[in-house]
Amino acid sequence: MRCSLQKDCAAPTQEKFRQMRCQILFTLFLVLFCCGECFAVDANDQLKFSTPGCKIKEPIYGSTFDFNGLLSDLAHVVKSVDGEKFEFNVCGNLSRTCNGEKNVAACLKKQGKEYVIGRQHELFYNHGKMYFEYKSGAKCENGTDSNPNYQLHVMLSCDYTLDAQPIHITPYANNACSFYINYETPLACLPIPDALQSNSCSVRDTKTNGTFDLMPLSDSNYRTSNRQNAFFLINVCKPVLYGENSMCPPGSSICLYSPNATNSTERFINFGNVQSQPVVENGQLLLRHESPTPCAKNSSANYTSVIYFSCDKFIRNAHPEFAGLGADSCTYQFNFVTPLACNDLDPCTAYTSTNELLDLSSLSLKPAHTLMKDGKNYTIAVCSHAGQPCQENGGACYKENSTTISLGNSNSQLRFNQTGSLYLLYEDGAECSTAAGIKRWSTKIEFVCANNATKDNGANAAGGSDSLKIIEDSNCQLLIQYQTPLACREPIKCKATIYVDHTTDGLGSSGDELIDLTPLISASDNYEAKVDLPASMENLVPKTTKFFLNVCRPLVPKYQLGCAGGSAACMAKVTAAGAPEEERSMGFPLVSLSQRNRTFAELLYLKGDPCPTDNTTDLSTRILFNCNMRAGRGQPVLRSIEDCAYSFEWETNVFCPPHECTFSPDTCDLVHDELQRSFNFKSAPFTKDGKIEIDYNATKMSVDICGEHRKAMTDYSQALVNIFFTHESPNCGREGTMNVQIRLICSNQTESSSTISSDQQCNLLYVQRTPSICEFLSLGAAQQDAQGGGSTSSSSSTSTSSSTSTTTTTTTTTTSTTTPASPAGKPTKAATSTTTTTVGPDPAATPIGPTASVGTILAAILSVTFCVTCLGLFAFSPARRQRVRRLFRRSNSAVRYSRVQSNEEANLLLEPNGEFTESDDDMLL
Repeated sequence: MRCSLQKDCAAPTQEKFRQMRCQILFTLFLVLFCCGECFAVDANDQLKFSTPGCKIKEPIYGSTFDFNGLLSDLAHVVKSVDGEKFEFNVCGNLSRTCNGEKNVAACLKKQGKEYVIGRQHELFYNHGKMYFEYKSGAKCENGTDSNPNYQLHVMLSCDYTLDAQPIHITPYANNACSFYINYETPLACLPIPDALQSNSCSVRDTKTNGTFDLMPLSDSNYRTSNRQNAFFLINVCKPVLYGENSMCPPGSSICLYSPNATNSTERFINFGNVQSQPVVENGQLLLRHESPTPCAKNSSANYTSVIYFSCDKFIRNAHPEFAGLGADSCTYQFNFVTPLACNDLDPCTAYTSTNELLDLSSLSLKPAHTLMKDGKNYTIAVCSHAGQPCQENGGACYKENSTTISLGNSNSQLRFNQTGSLYLLYEDGAECSTAAGIKRWSTKIEFVCANNATKDNGANAAGGSDSLKIIEDSNCQLLIQYQTPLACREPIKCKATIYVDHTTDGLGSSGDELIDLTPLISASDNYEAKVDLPASMENLVPKTTKFFLNVCRPLVPKYQLGCAGGSAACMAKVTAAGAPEEERSMGFPLVSLSQRNRTFAELLYLKGDPCPTDNTTDLSTRILFNCNMRAGRGQPVLRSIEDCAYSFEWETNVFCPPHECTFSPDTCDLVHDELQRSFNFKSAPFTKDGKIEIDYNATKMSVDICGEHRKAMTDYSQALVNIFFTHESPNCGREGTMNVQIRLICSNQTESSSTISSDQQCNLLYVQRTPSICEFLSLGAAQQDAQGGGSTSSSSSTSTSSSTSTTTTTTTTTTSTTTPASPAGKPTKAATSTTTTTVGPDPAATPIGPTASVGTILAAILSVTFCVTCLGLFAFSPARRQRVRRLFRRSNSAVRYSRVQSNEEANLLLEPNGEFTESDDDMLL
């Protein structure tokens, strides 16, 4: 068809040229925007580099990490659970040969043979992650074309305290060619400013004369969403531990991570320097952090962050939550519910940061111990008075030449030092002269685990293998080491980190997230597994056989189980009367939890009794945990038996990611969209038409849960739903408003407690334990609270002014009948989705002329030109090509998880930004 000059090819008018220019400019803008985004991402390459040396200059703050201090005169030696020995050096070679070769940096000895797994290393930095990669290892018979040789990777993790065992091996397969060792060291940390250095983080409560010690909370970082497309990184008592996507400013204990910030210096903002001196204000334990960062809303003031600590003896996986912003828009409030904030503990007991109860009270019933050193007779008692020859309140003393010297008054307040070890401190002894002046004697008793494997079994559980030893007697302090099984903690870690890639704004962003199975640890009961084997394996398990397991710890000695002490899994035949017999240990908790991806984790119990069908093989247990929001805490199910290894599957929601629920202000319904369940607060048994009453300032304050701007988040690790909002309260703070956090906990009890902390803006933490929320969380019937249940906070009720902290508790006993939440769809208003269809003009009426065709042609030419240029730039960079592939593979889900690959795929473990699929379930163990 030919063009008619008079009709179709008429000269374009001025309006048509204007339209052409707009279309071309718009196209150019889109192309430049896309390229600009790619270049902006590529600018982050400054956060990814390597060096053959042992020093790295941190690219954001200019600090230098120097790992030459890890050089050993001999070697670093670490053994796997199978007895295989790794020897490696950092910033140098081994002092001996490996398999007859010299100048070797890393060596593996297994089954009597030695293998070179590294001759030299390279130091890598990747967005805060630092690691040594040992190269030029010996050829591996199971190697691949891309990785034919043995490899060792030493991951460097920040730890401000020097642990007794700072080196850990990541579990690996028998045919592995790549190995991973994690080295925790202060050299991987940013320096702590001198003014902020502290080895303690405790305060005495003058009301109860007890001591709050928060130092155990410094072992790890915590994350909490600011509910505005960013989140806070928090460490308690120490700076945020430097690491991958945790590059907070030096000395900061609270920082805001904004993943969408293009400038790396603006991605992490200091919201509070380290504070190691907690205070008790009007009965409220808190840490107030001052920041050097000017407040965005008020440049004359700096940011301040306040963490309010509240008691809960039964909580597992304790972590802080962002409560809200203060009235000045510069003060940020956080709530941290933890057993370490409890001051009504039984004498000579202590809770760890993971809520494990350490009970040394039986030691107080023993007679005082008598020790001798350098001609002195020492008398020491634990959590009690020592008696003669000590003074009336003395816990320790020594006698020399008929003179008795007090070494401190007794008390029963157990504490933790900065490394997490338990100790007892007796103070205010007799005067003592030093070069610095007059001091008073004190006695420090450090408790050391005597035998972890027999913690819960036999006479040792009562302290049958105790032993005391004087370590030091100088500088006016007596230091004693007390070995006892009662000081033994859970033997393995029940937490693991996994790299998570969030592709859209939401609850967090890319970085390491914690998989925590500690809520499944039971100190009172064991789990009985179901049996669901394939027909071909049913003959391997007699009908009378039962399987008992615990999580990350030995079995509780109940039901007359006779498996070897310390076993974490046990199989037994059960008689007609229900008594177990012919028990066999199925393994011990020797390997910490390992992750597959964000929704799968694995536990191994090894070295059980000899296998009945093969005496050369030990029984072992493998438990695969799978996140399932509908499963509640779940139950282990035996799925297969292969080569004397028993494999269990355990679907549970305790480590599922938080889920944001929909809140309907009209009907006051809380809707779990994923599970299609709802909970109505107006008909809830603990409210009056959706309102709760709080005792405040000697009056009843009514707080309406229903309303606009409610944020509701599930927290499966704590079996609860958090609800956040603000409430108008004329007598509260400067602005007459308070931040409200409501914790609705699935419990077999109905019990409420509230704490109001007032600063510039009030902060209300309301805790409601109730069976009525259990069904909403797919927990079915209410669960028995840990440690046997009981109150979660102080029962005292205090009426104070608006500048004080008020704690009230109301308890109501309920029957075993629960009020389940009714499953339902979304409320009409909250769930209505509106689809807008734009109808364009009739194509037949649209002029088709030179304006459209010329503009389209020019835009297409320019688009192709720019795209080719951009693609050409990306073609020379594998990292850029990978970003482009991820750009086009992104899904529409709010969160997409990337899996840390197996040890056979070293490059994927160290570059964790890739994808994972169902086929990735083949693992190391």
